[in-house]
Amino acid sequence: MTLIRRLLVASGVVLVVVGAVGVLRSASVGLWPYLRFLVVSALYADLLVMPLVLLAGVLATRLLPPWLRVPVQGALYVSAVVTFVSLPLLLGYGRDVRLPSALPRDYPRGLLLVLAAVWTVALLLALYRLLRRPPARPPAR
Repeated sequence: MTLIRRLLVASGVVLVVVGAVGVLRSASVGLWPYLRFLVVSALYADLLVMPLVLLAGVLATRLLPPWLRVPVQGALYVSAVVTFVSLPLLLGYGRDVRLPSALPRDYPRGLLLVLAAVWTVALLLALYRLLRRPPARPPAR
């Protein structure tokens, strides 16, 4: 397990170095857009995403029974990631009326179908966990 962790860390460091070298060698764009992106994404992650994740975790821990907690938390996480990744498509960035083949799909409908599939799997997993949990012991006298 330690070897796998070290290999993953090493590959991540290599990717960061390759990206940094690419940014520093790029004469066409300059360094400012990359720095602005890093600062905005760090602020977004620390000031918006992290508090929402912590709040969802606290609410799930306090409000949901144990058999339902993991499927709901997993479905919330996957839903957030899928929605975040699909935002450019949903907002229509890159759409051009002169080029009908650019973004030709119904992306809001597609997102709803993916989210429905995610939550269906979460529901099935929750039902499986409910049916497989051990029976409750009678209270000790």
